[in-house]
Amino acid sequence: MFEFNMSTMTEFPASLSVLDLNHNSIYGSLPETLTGLKLEALNVSYNRLCGEIPTGGRLQNYDNTAYFHNRCLCGFPLAACF
Repeated sequence: MFEFNMSTMTEFPASLSVLDLNHNSIYGSLPETLTGLKLEALNVSYNRLCGEIPTGGRLQNYDNTAYFHNRCLCGFPLAACF
C-alpha cells in the first residue's frame, strides 16, 4: 500500500499511459501536471485525495469510478466543489 502526498508530484514521464493508484492511502490533491498527460486509463479511487479535479487534458473523460471514495475530491465528473 502506498502512502504519499500526491500534490508534491510535479513531474510525470511523458510516455505514461496508465496511472492506476486505487486502494491506497494517497492524500493531497491531484496535480495540474496530470492535465498534460495523454493517459489511456486513470484510477485514483479509494484514497484520501481532496480538492478540485484539475480541468483540461483527459481528466474529465473518465467516469466517476476513476475518482470515487476519496476524502473530499470534487469537480466533474464528481459533485461540484463548494
